Amino acid sequence: MTVEEAIVTSLEHEKKVRDHYVWAAGEGEDPKGKAFFETLAREEQGHVDYLESRLEKLRGSGALDSPPIGTVLPSAELVAKGARMLEASAQARDYRGDTRRLYTALRLEEEVSAFYRGLAEGLTDPAAKAMFARFLEIEDGHTAIVQAEVDFVTRTGYFFDFQEFNLEE
Repeated sequence: MTVEEAIVTSLEHEKKVRDHYVWAAGEGEDPKGKAFFETLAREEQGHVDYLESRLEKLRGSGALDSPPIGTVLPSAELVAKGARMLEASAQARDYRGDTRRLYTALRLEEEVSAFYRGLAEGLTDPAAKAMFARFLEIEDGHTAIVQAEVDFVTRTGYFFDFQEFNLEE
């Protein structure tokens, strides 16, 4: 896969995930759930904008540079702290509709992470490798955040893939 093909395919993935978050925010009735999806939609739109600018640069000059891309989302540690604070208000939210949308988001984030992992490992262009490695890092963070929300909403006893309690102990 060429770098240009990688960027074009990445744009398809990012737009698919963004569109899901936009739809999920529009479907949601709970303000906290809507805000969660809206934040992720903005994040994904930032990825689309960034990739479009890199594609334009590549097509114009024939070379790719990858200036740093940021994220609007907090660190995993801050998410964990926030989730503990949310625990007290868990009964105030109606999660029924959000659960289905969250599972779809989780599947999409896992697909995008797998795609970027392949690009980061498979491309030989150093700028492209660095760019897609950063996207992998960000998307893995998205996966963790969505997984944490799924765990919180479904009350499975897991949080960030760690078992919080065991009924057999």
